[in-house]
Amino acid sequence: MPDLSLQGWLSRLESQHPVEIELGLDRVAAVARVMGLLDAPPPTFTVAGTNGKGSVVAVLSAALQDAGLRVGRYTSPHLIRFNERICVDGAEADDQALIGAFVAIEDARGAISLSYFEVATLAALWLFQQRSVDVQVLEVGLGGRLDAVNILDADVSVITSIGLDHTDWLGNDRSQIATEKAGVARPGKPCIVADIDPPDSLLADLHQRAVDTRLIGRDWRIEKGRLYTASGATYRMPDIDGLLPENIGAALQALEAGQKVELNQAAIEKLSGVRVPGRLSRRDVGPVEVLLDVAHNVESVSRLIQFMDGNPVSGRTFAVFGVMGDKPIRDMLAACSGAFDEWNLIDLSDVPRAMAVPDLANLLHPDSIVGDHGPFSDIWDSIKMRSHAGDRVVVFGSFFSVGEALSVLEAEYHSGEQG
Repeated sequence: MPDLSLQGWLSRLESQHPVEIELGLDRVAAVARVMGLLDAPPPTFTVAGTNGKGSVVAVLSAALQDAGLRVGRYTSPHLIRFNERICVDGAEADDQALIGAFVAIEDARGAISLSYFEVATLAALWLFQQRSVDVQVLEVGLGGRLDAVNILDADVSVITSIGLDHTDWLGNDRSQIATEKAGVARPGKPCIVADIDPPDSLLADLHQRAVDTRLIGRDWRIEKGRLYTASGATYRMPDIDGLLPENIGAALQALEAGQKVELNQAAIEKLSGVRVPGRLSRRDVGPVEVLLDVAHNVESVSRLIQFMDGNPVSGRTFAVFGVMGDKPIRDMLAACSGAFDEWNLIDLSDVPRAMAVPDLANLLHPDSIVGDHGPFSDIWDSIKMRSHAGDRVVVFGSFFSVGEALSVLEAEYHSGEQG
């Protein structure tokens, strides 16, 4: 067995499987079976959807933890450190724990080849088993039906809003994509649907599977700051900065459906302190507001622009943008029409799937003002020299873009450069 650091293991995982993404459950389930991960797993909440998954996972996990349960939380991708993906009671797994998980997987897999994400999923489940968690909250990485987390039967599933994303793997329209998302739901088990305009295929598929579907606007709803649950209860919604009401509501409805904790107003109020980095995250850096959001498809970009319109600034707005090449970039840019005074493009050339800066620049409107391009640190240094009080810097487009920005901003904060 190789004696590697965590970064050494991650580099190894990135190179040992022939393709980055390979959907399917047979290989990962076979290894999970050898590891004993499919035998009596803890109660499981599985969260699928295109946008809002991380928000639902964060609220769910916080509420379960506040109730005194030991909670395993698995999310992807990470922003800065791989360790962010796997948490127990809100604490990131340390390097040695992750290395231990990778060693266990390596020993169990034999000749079976696993993708990076499949190994990460098995590592999370193994660590949750080792820590004897009371409940686990799992975020689907891609799709649902054939995603690695779906080797486990969800006791409660959540499907957030559905949009066009990962079309090369999931299908070219919302109807096809919705069917893939529906694959996380189980017969007779609650599935909380938070899409306010779900494709007919989603509801038809859930009905065919005999799922206990609880649909926003039909079985539960949010009106004037209040949540009306499927059981007939009413609660004031918590005010959680940066999170959309339907995602908060979906998490609360999932808690009610899961019956693992008592849902009450006092417990709900405690959730106001939940924060999800990179989801409409605002911070003041000197006289400038920085807004970071992992908006990487048309729907999430449109939500970002709506948020900006509803929270205007007095000065200029700088876009700092970097995106993967497989995204609907033209439509994303169209959704930004008139929102930015200047575009700055992050060079993500070290990410194979990223769109090259020259190609990205060619997709901008001919009248767009382009400031700088390069690593975020260089762009940020330039913007700081050119910006004034009342200006806003919006970093968006991919997890890689926001993660790079957060790394730089955190380093500045700890060094005292942000004042």
